[in-house]
Amino acid sequence: MLRTAFLGAQFVGQLSARKPEQVDVVWLGASPAAFAAEVPALKPDVVVISLSDFSEGTDQQVRQLIDLTRAELTILTYSFARRALIRTLQAQNVRVLQSPITFDVLQAHLAPLIVRQSLQPRREIALMPVAPTRFSSEQLGKLMEVASSVQCECPNHVAQLVERLQSFEKYSKDCESRNEPDRAIHTMLYETTARVRAEMETALAKLVEHENLVV
Repeated sequence: MLRTAFLGAQFVGQLSARKPEQVDVVWLGASPAAFAAEVPALKPDVVVISLSDFSEGTDQQVRQLIDLTRAELTILTYSFARRALIRTLQAQNVRVLQSPITFDVLQAHLAPLIVRQSLQPRREIALMPVAPTRFSSEQLGKLMEVASSVQCECPNHVAQLVERLQSFEKYSKDCESRNEPDRAIHTMLYETTARVRAEMETALAKLVEHENLVV
């Protein structure tokens, strides 16, 4: 997903109706001042700026915004502008397009970045060692139905808890992530679930021994 910031009233309206594919909108607004104050910290891959929202000093203002964001690609849109201004703003990482532009056109200009990003190997977050599972699915299935020597259903309930924890542990480890914060959250969920699962398996083992159950 390309982290993209949009500056321009037109984009506010367009994004209310449709979201471009493979684009994560990290900022959207029509205030250049707010854009300058908030967007650099978001570290967008792409910024899309409408020159129609600027008045005097367009060249200097826009160059300041480009320098602040340090985005890999900046797309500037204009309705009417002096040719000299357009030539001045064009650069290797800056594209100047006549507006209005549809999101289909925008998608075409973003396609090389999207393809390159999809081909990059995903940086894995190192997982902490976790205890191996002590009970198989078959053993847990048996414990879910076994009759206790006393009139309680603790073995059944604890076996169900362990089965759910094992399932969520695997789910959180394999869950798809859009970016680094997503991967960090899923890693935290996986490691936390694994620790709880191991503790509950220890409790279940003690319960099985106490009840003299055969699994």
